[in-house]
Amino acid sequence: MAHGQSIGRGVTAPLRVGPERARLHRVLAVGAIFLLVATALSVARVTGDPAPLNHLAYAPIIIAAYLFGLGGGLASALLVALFLAPFMWRIETSDWSSGVGPMRMVMYLGVGGVTGLLFDRARHSLLGWQTAAVQIEQRERDGMVALARGAEAKDTDTGDHVLRVQLVAERLAVAAGIGTERAADVGWSAMLHDVGKLHVPDRILLKPEALDEAEWEIMRQHTIWGEHILEHGSGFELARRIARSHHERFDGHGYPDGLRGSAIPFEARIVCIADAFDAMTHDRPYRAARGLERALEELDLHAEKQFDPELVRLLVDLLRGEPALATKLIDPQRTSPPAWRIDAARRSTTAVRLSRRDTEVEAARRG
Repeated sequence: MAHGQSIGRGVTAPLRVGPERARLHRVLAVGAIFLLVATALSVARVTGDPAPLNHLAYAPIIIAAYLFGLGGGLASALLVALFLAPFMWRIETSDWSSGVGPMRMVMYLGVGGVTGLLFDRARHSLLGWQTAAVQIEQRERDGMVALARGAEAKDTDTGDHVLRVQLVAERLAVAAGIGTERAADVGWSAMLHDVGKLHVPDRILLKPEALDEAEWEIMRQHTIWGEHILEHGSGFELARRIARSHHERFDGHGYPDGLRGSAIPFEARIVCIADAFDAMTHDRPYRAARGLERALEELDLHAEKQFDPELVRLLVDLLRGEPALATKLIDPQRTSPPAWRIDAARRSTTAVRLSRRDTEVEAARRG
């Protein structure tokens, strides 16, 4: 379990903020303050009328209150009053002696304090709403991930398959030139690729023998079911595309839509490779796990048929160039399949057959 936990760190999708954009907005706002002050001074000097200087002085105070809250509004009001006092005194020599100057300062401080307090409260309320919205979305996502792990646990060992697929898909997306934020979205959405298996009966998922045509028809429906499960939440558009199209083949012989080449969503092509690689390198009820090199050879063998050849090349280079990543993806303690995993379904089937035979024998004896 520790192996799965080391891979699963960072499963949730944290709220992303844009500090660079916020910093740019503040710089522009401070620049606007100085521009407004300079404009007011120019108008007052040219016209000799202090009214423009007095009126425009409120603009930088309100902007500072918006950016920095109560403290910013009061500090800006005090600075504006002290900065403009000499200019106002020169224009109106009786300004301060008549008490207009101190009254103006009080007005500036009042406007700065009230607007700053209002902006602080509005910002606090908005942050609370955003936090609640993020928590709701995160719970919705966590619930979907739990469902996905439950679906995978039905036909793999612990359900950690989805965590390894997340890691491979994210790293492969980065190698393909997708930005880190978008690659993280691809990795998170990749965990939900097989959520539709919740609707597939266990007798099909756990069957050790080859599926017949009717069973394959049911199995193929998990892509459609997964898309339908994910359509009832916000923020699952990418996950829906992946769930529907991750079994499409590059040569057009996949399902459910028979898409070919670039018609297959790029993210689905990434998850198709990640899913296949993890399936090959971990035990299944019907076969043993393959080693790293054997799995990479299989991917290369089926490039241009099942897989996007460019993405296969990127993954091969990535895993051969980063042995630590390959070690994390392939548990070194599991080089051969435990017998109970491969034979469990067979023993169950045999037990059912023996029980039926014993019942028939007993009925014949009594008859």
